[in-house]
Amino acid sequence: MSFKRWYVVGLGAAINLFVFAMATACMPVLFSEIAADLNLTILQIGTVWGLGSVAGIFSILTAGLLADRFGAKRVLTIACLLAGVFGALRGISDSFFSLTLTSLLFGLAAEAIPVIVIKNASQWFQDKGLGTAQGIITACVGGGLMLGSMLSATVLSPRLGGWQGVMFFYGAVSVLAAIVWFFTVPEPPRTESSPFTAFLTPRRALSHVLRSRGVWFIAIAMMGFAGGNKGLMGYLPVYLRDNNWTPASADGALAALNAAGTIAAIPLTLASDKLGSRKAVLLPGVLVTVIAVGFLSVVTGPPVWLLAVLSGVFRDMIWAVAATMTVETEGIGAAYAGTSVGIVHAFTRVGYTFAPPAGNAFVSIQAGLPFVFWAGLSLLALIAFLFVRETGRGRPRSPAGVSIK
Repeated sequence: MSFKRWYVVGLGAAINLFVFAMATACMPVLFSEIAADLNLTILQIGTVWGLGSVAGIFSILTAGLLADRFGAKRVLTIACLLAGVFGALRGISDSFFSLTLTSLLFGLAAEAIPVIVIKNASQWFQDKGLGTAQGIITACVGGGLMLGSMLSATVLSPRLGGWQGVMFFYGAVSVLAAIVWFFTVPEPPRTESSPFTAFLTPRRALSHVLRSRGVWFIAIAMMGFAGGNKGLMGYLPVYLRDNNWTPASADGALAALNAAGTIAAIPLTLASDKLGSRKAVLLPGVLVTVIAVGFLSVVTGPPVWLLAVLSGVFRDMIWAVAATMTVETEGIGAAYAGTSVGIVHAFTRVGYTFAPPAGNAFVSIQAGLPFVFWAGLSLLALIAFLFVRETGRGRPRSPAGVSIK
């Protein structure tokens, strides 16, 4: 059982890396090639890039509901197949309209994948180790975003005949992943909750989860944290270049931020499992993020490197622990994992949509003020997390995920 469940989580994490993260992160670094071929303007590029997150608000919640009703194995297989087909179709786009349409369809499928992978992990880790499993899953997302940015334009595009070949490549990988997943991953072990989930309709699941106070506070927290992080990542290199940093150094600071989060995710989530407390690592991590992002507004020179690392080192851990706490919230459990995590991730996409432009609007007042705004969003997250009850001490739960009293 131990090897089997770690294999399932490892394969799910690899799907997150290749099918979701790398296939998504390839777009920004390929936009110069795409724009030259299709005669796209900056506004059109921004439209294509932003539609995926908007589409995710709807597909994430739908995928979570379907995973709770029909099982993560089947729903993830379909999501990977659709991401592969729609992702490859981006490669035959010959206009702004066709690229927008195929990118929207790809986003609908790909954005749902992390939620289904988390749902799957919750079915295999219902006793212990869920935090570590979520750390591995989240670290692979961060690693995939880095690898997609590093390899797609400089390594894959020249060897595959241009950006179209890169899209076909990621599409083929996604379809292959769907086949491997479907034929090698067994159904999760049956528990007392298995008969219950057979009668769990999407409407019933959504109604139940929406009554959970803990899920609401986690969703609000992650909306603020994720939105602030999205704004920070987009603005930091631009801000540093405007402050006389070389392009390589400015991009290197962002790379250091991303690398720190990916490297630290697994040991920090493992620590939450060992300590038996999620908030013992979550709250200090959010607090350090608030301070580091805030100080970026006034600090200059080499100390910015340290602040960049501190701004990102807890990022992936916070995502992983928030997902773990969502599943472990009283009344949720594995039965409602897809729906509850889907709600939380849908809120993060709302944060993605409003936080970057809202923060950038402060540039007209003072160039450092966007960091203060995004630090404020992380402070909102910290306050919301304070209202979430500790979940890491292994309180027993009933088959439906409802705590036994």
